[in-house]
Amino acid sequence: MRNILFAAALAVLSFGASAQMREAIEVPPGALDPADVEFLRTADTANIDQLTFAMRVTGRDRTSVRSLAENVLSSHRKADDALRMLAAAKNVDLDHRMSARAQSEADDLLRRDVNVDRMYVEDLARDSADMIALYEAARDTSRDPDIRQYAETMLPALRSNQRQAEDRLARAGLARE
Repeated sequence: MRNILFAAALAVLSFGASAQMREAIEVPPGALDPADVEFLRTADTANIDQLTFAMRVTGRDRTSVRSLAENVLSSHRKADDALRMLAAAKNVDLDHRMSARAQSEADDLLRRDVNVDRMYVEDLARDSADMIALYEAARDTSRDPDIRQYAETMLPALRSNQRQAEDRLARAGLARE
């Protein structure tokens, strides 16, 4: 049953990918390559980080980046749902918590004395680049076909988020460091 749910979730989340999704191959606990376990856990934390940032921004009364944050919410909710199903099929427990760095940055988004829009866009551009590198590495090096497929399926949305953030920075005359 989990395999069917996973395949259905990935099909919905294909973000325009033309290839059909196959059923996830369930693996026994402890059988997944440690690098793949680390990818799933790191991707989980990154998704939670991005969801939290985007929710903090969309919850503000005045923001010029609401549509960007809403796009990020949409793509990372889908990625999070698919990741949870994939991790369950691979018998990997996820913490489903923010990183310490992101918690501090998310708290900063609640302060009234910061330029929230600028901070959010700069953080999104930086974090998207990190996530793209993480997902590309998983796509290129994982021995698990489901993890490779998940990474490949999510990359277009991550690239879109990064492009939108970098476009906003360019329009504001800010270069990403």
